[in-house]
Amino acid sequence: MTSPAPIYQYSALTAADQASLAASVIRVGTATPVGARYLPQLERTVAARIGRAAAVAVASGSSALELAIRGLNIGPGQEVIIPEVGWVSIGTAVANSGAAVRVAPVVATLTPGWEQIEPLINSATAAVVLAHLRGRPAPGISRISAELAVRGIPLIEDCAQAWEVFADGRPAGSWGTVAVFSTQAYKMIATGEGGLLLADDPEFLSMIRALAGDTRQPFPGAVWRGNHRMTELSAALAQPQLDHLSVLAETLRCLQRRTVAALAGLDRLSAVVPEQQDIPATNGSIVGLWLSAPEQARRLADAYHHAGMRSWWPGPGDLHTADAWPSQPDRHLTDVRCYLDLQIPWLPEERHPSFATAAAVVAADALGRCAR
Repeated sequence: MTSPAPIYQYSALTAADQASLAASVIRVGTATPVGARYLPQLERTVAARIGRAAAVAVASGSSALELAIRGLNIGPGQEVIIPEVGWVSIGTAVANSGAAVRVAPVVATLTPGWEQIEPLINSATAAVVLAHLRGRPAPGISRISAELAVRGIPLIEDCAQAWEVFADGRPAGSWGTVAVFSTQAYKMIATGEGGLLLADDPEFLSMIRALAGDTRQPFPGAVWRGNHRMTELSAALAQPQLDHLSVLAETLRCLQRRTVAALAGLDRLSAVVPEQQDIPATNGSIVGLWLSAPEQARRLADAYHHAGMRSWWPGPGDLHTADAWPSQPDRHLTDVRCYLDLQIPWLPEERHPSFATAAAVVAADALGRCAR
């Protein structure tokens, strides 16, 4: 009997339930947000899960960022601090508002800490964006949130890669003035495209709904309304995945633990993340590896690819890194090209040991060849 193949597209695990809900949307004919059933259900479920007052479902994570910036009335003459690593649309949302982009250098966590953010703050600072990356929480977010609150500076949490991640004891997305999530095709919850914006302030949320194009949303004064709304069909695809998310994350964490343990024994790896004690705060989807040189990281990423394992290496031109953007940090504190990560697939538990062993064998062989 053939062993089941690793499932990297997690949305496939709930395909039957998604198909059933999608079919009901098509049968009823409510594929638009007006008269929708699954859109408000998704918004309520996500808001309750994260611990926010409400969520607004929108067309993409990038749309959520654009709306957050616009809803905070950020514009020309102001600055927004963004991290050196994150999807390019973070900076795009800022630039489209007319505000200036300031880039905070990241450390080995792939995120900036307060020590990297504070020197960039000045009287023009209108907001700070902090991203939880690679299925792991941004360390120190509780302090960053508190420091910004004292200064009256909004914090925008980018949680596109942080479904079922916990930051300083709370769900990722619960710390910022605003939080944005993504349901793009490669996320833990994948609908092709989609996003959600979460916040607590009722007036701010009303503005976001108006700006996103909800013509039923009253708002004092006239505003330019666009069309950033999620479709009912996308919400129907998201709901079964959301219902399954906790089970999925716990299954991934089990394999993540084994894989971290197997890779941590290799001498030629500078670091393996997360460490075992930090795994409960992650969503289990990624094991990160640091090497001593970019060429080693590139070769290992290639080796994993040829072995049929999914990996990511932020090499030249990667739009997740500031080197490919119009704005860069004043200085680099770490060379992110020395990093790569390995995606953890869904596999039956009996296949976990063989996957972890294979990940270590591929790494040992690739790094051994680098040393020769």
